[in-house]
Amino acid sequence: MSNSEAVRRRRRGTELEQALLDAAWDELQDVGYAAFTVDAVAQRAATSRPVLYRRWPNRAQLVLAAVRSHLPTITPDDIPDTGNLRNDLIAALQLWRHRYEQIGPTIMNGLASELDHLSAENLDVIPAFTTVIVERAAHRGEIGPHPVPAHVRDVPSALLRHELVVQHHRPTDEQLTRIVDDIALPAIERAAGNPEPTRGRRPDTTGV
Repeated sequence: MSNSEAVRRRRRGTELEQALLDAAWDELQDVGYAAFTVDAVAQRAATSRPVLYRRWPNRAQLVLAAVRSHLPTITPDDIPDTGNLRNDLIAALQLWRHRYEQIGPTIMNGLASELDHLSAENLDVIPAFTTVIVERAAHRGEIGPHPVPAHVRDVPSALLRHELVVQHHRPTDEQLTRIVDDIALPAIERAAGNPEPTRGRRPDTTGV
């Protein structure tokens, strides 16, 4: 019995899945997204293509799973609670920008080009936690009593994703602040029913 056959027989369940994700991640780091193939991952993991396809129907889902497995998960608790809505939004955009940089533009752009293959999955490696941020602001009494619709809450992360993935541009801290001051914050305040939504830029209290 060969060594590869012995490996196939020994690994089961979560151990096997992690070995596959490790192989996918290593392959991704070595060749990049464009040259990434399921065949190469199978060879690297000493397994067969069907073993991979039973878990991830296409390479986009396999890459996304490998990214999630090898980078720390961002949770709502990771969004700094600065004490006000504006600075919370800016801090969240800075955190999401850092996550994009950890993943890398070629992987992010590759995944974005294959969104149709992600089925029930979505490209949430830059997660939108604006729901939590807006709820904090409502609890503090910063915004009006009306529920803020999802399409308004998602404005900050959507604009950042457009800059990073579509425009291939890394926005500066100043540009992130403008996204918040000029677009996101007025939209959220208006949707929440603030009597006089913020206009223009506010004094910068974040140091950016």
